[in-house]
Amino acid sequence: MADGHESDKNIEIWKIKKLIKALESARGNGTSMISLIMPPRDQISRVTKMLGDEFGTASNIKSRVNRQSVLGAITSAQQRLKLYCKVSPNGLVLYTGTIVTEDGKEKKSWMGMAPFLAH
Repeated sequence: MADGHESDKNIEIWKIKKLIKALESARGNGTSMISLIMPPRDQISRVTKMLGDEFGTASNIKSRVNRQSVLGAITSAQQRLKLYCKVSPNGLVLYTGTIVTEDGKEKKSWMGMAPFLAH
């Protein structure tokens, strides 16, 4: 039983390291990416409402390109939050938006993770 727990812990640590490495290399154009960090016991509904308010504000951005980029990232975050019923006991981290790949092409991307934190 202890080996299974240790194995699960090692897998979670590996996932976090892989996520951090991917985030370190992720690059976006201006405001095209959202980092959403939710602490334990936060409410998905509260964050969804906040994103809705941000969507309304972002609709007033004058630059069409920037507006579409921000609205796309917010919409993506809203859609991804629907995948979660509640915030895990360790919190929830969501990164979403458009990243620029190494060859200069834009690609929609998202990463969500309930962080593993040793107690």
